[in-house]
Amino acid sequence: MPMHTLADGHSLYYELSGPADADTLVLLNGLTMNTAAWGWHTPLYAGQFQVLTLDLRGQGQSSKPEADAYSLAQQADDVASLLDALGIARAHVLGLSYGGMVAQHLARQHPAKVARLVLASTLAYSDAANAAIAASWEAAQCTGGGDQLFTDMLPWVFGSQFLASQQAMLQAMRALAAQAPWEPVRRLSNGVLAHDARPWLGQLRQPTLVVVGSEDRMTPRYQADALVAGIAGARLEVLPGVGHASHLEALPQFVALTSAFLREA
Repeated sequence: MPMHTLADGHSLYYELSGPADADTLVLLNGLTMNTAAWGWHTPLYAGQFQVLTLDLRGQGQSSKPEADAYSLAQQADDVASLLDALGIARAHVLGLSYGGMVAQHLARQHPAKVARLVLASTLAYSDAANAAIAASWEAAQCTGGGDQLFTDMLPWVFGSQFLASQQAMLQAMRALAAQAPWEPVRRLSNGVLAHDARPWLGQLRQPTLVVVGSEDRMTPRYQADALVAGIAGARLEVLPGVGHASHLEALPQFVALTSAFLREA
């Protein structure tokens, strides 16, 4: 099992696939995701890139140390440490939701390591609405466990068309969500509550693509607009009829548009 030991003794699980002589693409997980959630995407990207997926601190098979919160800045440093250990000097970075916030910090703290940047379904800053969503999820977990939490998450995470047409997939996701330990998710969520990149977005110089679904209720269009306004030259792609889980709800389109952007000279 490929593990990278960090300077503080904790470990990150990672997977590396695709041609070693191609540009590297790092895929950073959403808050409740792990590397397995990219299972449909990795084969599509691996024909064009060397693909690196990893469980961030608190996720999947990586360490879940005791803490009040996992800071996004620490997560970014962890990713940089893994890149160094793998001998990857520079990579494209695609961050989804929580991973998009980690990607922002990575691009700021380690700019030389980030070639092109994709920020998908993510926040420029945590506001009162985001804090209220986090509080409602914690209440759901405390009262009804993972099953109730998943039920409460549904309208925030998925668009109307996906909810109406993908019941089988949603039930499989429900079963997986019920197995996820809550305490690490809470620590990840607490790290998000401190996020506000607006004062320093202007420092980012990487070519940047911002992706948002037109039905994204959790990281809505105004958040994408804030990212585009703050990062010089950033481009916006709005996926019609798509909710927060843009990578799943519009999978072929998502892979096609991000791949095209990452291949630009």
